[in-house]
Amino acid sequence: MEGVVGVVTADQLGPQGFEYERFRNFMTQEVNAAIEAAFEAGATEIVVSDSHGNGENLLIEKLPKNVLLVRSWPRPLMMMQGIDETFAGAIFIGYHTGTTNPEGVRAHTISSARLADVRLKGASFSEAGLNAAIAGHFNVPVIMVSGDDGVVKETTALLADVEGAVVKWASGFHSAKTMMPEAAYQLIREKVKKGHRSD
Repeated sequence: MEGVVGVVTADQLGPQGFEYERFRNFMTQEVNAAIEAAFEAGATEIVVSDSHGNGENLLIEKLPKNVLLVRSWPRPLMMMQGIDETFAGAIFIGYHTGTTNPEGVRAHTISSARLADVRLKGASFSEAGLNAAIAGHFNVPVIMVSGDDGVVKETTALLADVEGAVVKWASGFHSAKTMMPEAAYQLIREKVKKGHRSD
């Protein structure tokens, strides 16, 4: 959720924040934009994994009736629960940079309170990198990532063939220049469709 349009502080990220309820809606609309584009590009089945905080952020009544939703914890495949070798692609919505990359809004990997670094084969990995590795285990490509400019740069450097939707530009850990929600939804739709065509 840290990579959702307009998100900059804890005020938007959890039930205690005064803007959380509004930003749950923006998060849901970003997910819906990706879902719409995926269906338009030919997807026949979609599984959505709500993976921020308590895993209970998306407004379930605002999601299309023909998707499945993974909620809450624990999960054997963490944020990628539900994936298997039948998937044509994975889409990452609302992502953020990893703990070791300070050039992003709310940078962390899994838990900023518990983990200073997460490594795979000796290299520091972000959540996008870890989740891409899980997808790769099932031979599923990552089609698109959305979030701030830092996470798009970080993820496209790791996964060369992935589209990036920059919905805001980080200027500090708790600040960014941001698009407006409707513009972000449009960009996400465009990038999902473009990613599908290049797959």
